[in-house]
Amino acid sequence: GMQRTRGDVAIALFAFSAIQIAYGFAPPLHPSPLYSATAPPSVSSLRFSAAPLPTTRSARGALGLRARVVDDKLASLNIVLPESPAPAANYDGYVVSNRMVYVSGQIPVNQGQIVYAGKVGADLDVVTGYESARLCGINLIAQLKNACDGNLDRVKKVVKLTGFVNCYPDFTQHPQVINGASDLMNEVFGSAGRHARSAVGAGSLPFNVATEVEGIFEIEGTRDEAFQVQPTFDKRGMPLEFTKGMKVEALDRSFKDIITIATIKEIDGNKILLGFDGWPENYDYWVDKDDGDFQPPGTCMRANARLSPPNGYVGYFDWGSYIEETDSVPAPPAIFTSSYVFPGFKGDVSTRFELWHRMEATVVPVPPSPEQQERDAQQYNK
Repeated sequence: GMQRTRGDVAIALFAFSAIQIAYGFAPPLHPSPLYSATAPPSVSSLRFSAAPLPTTRSARGALGLRARVVDDKLASLNIVLPESPAPAANYDGYVVSNRMVYVSGQIPVNQGQIVYAGKVGADLDVVTGYESARLCGINLIAQLKNACDGNLDRVKKVVKLTGFVNCYPDFTQHPQVINGASDLMNEVFGSAGRHARSAVGAGSLPFNVATEVEGIFEIEGTRDEAFQVQPTFDKRGMPLEFTKGMKVEALDRSFKDIITIATIKEIDGNKILLGFDGWPENYDYWVDKDDGDFQPPGTCMRANARLSPPNGYVGYFDWGSYIEETDSVPAPPAIFTSSYVFPGFKGDVSTRFELWHRMEATVVPVPPSPEQQERDAQQYNK
């Protein structure tokens, strides 16, 4: 990198003001994810038919948006979420308060019909009880999707599940039964699906169902909400400070040869916690706001450098679609103050990052080529 001067900043700000920032982005530099996680096997006797995924970008809408990440995961598990079951009495199916979603107890129903009824350990065995709890979990996610305005990628954390098992007093395998719901959360949401839990026995449950599960979830705000809480803006309405939820490009400091997609998870004074999308939390790290190892979206594209998509991402990555489908905000170049760009990068020695790559990084939607569309279709047909 090279040192930033006042002239550099003036030129960059002039160029930046001449460009209208859009929520699209450059084409990706390679078509495939780092790897696709393989879900653990689920109980084989409980399956739902998934609608086929579109096989081309044009089939997914005028903007060519990829299906959302959690929706893709559900499809890979052959799960189609049902319509949210209507409350059986005088209460709401869920309540949202301060980014927390409290979902009322869900029972094992499918298309309005009770699937599992009776006492576990007497009328039903433990494996069937597990299936019943899993179905309760599917109905929990259906309610949660409504709470997230249809975007399950807004789910930040499964906080707690409480499961009830219809059983006699001498039954003791409540944890194994409620694992049906817990395993589902881990399969669908990955590390965000790990949660606290209670599993208790009940002498009876409504409609004599075998299980009932309720849940507490934390969700991210929408892009509009992120702008509403932003303290300051420039004359064009662009934020002048970092906020939680902004998307950036960041160096993986474990290997230092990968630059990938990260989210600002926390801000503490001059420190920022970066979390890599799709990666376990042990890869998170804190940086100073002027650290050069994280940069605005588009920096790699400007430098013709390889940008790795989020871990587990299926399909052809482009920033514009990703910003839209995650309801997130790209961190604008004007708020970055580092004098160097990715100084810790130890990857391709032919890549030369300079300050202008950062300052002129912009969000520019570019339609995919026919070759890119063909590779994208092949990803979905595997």
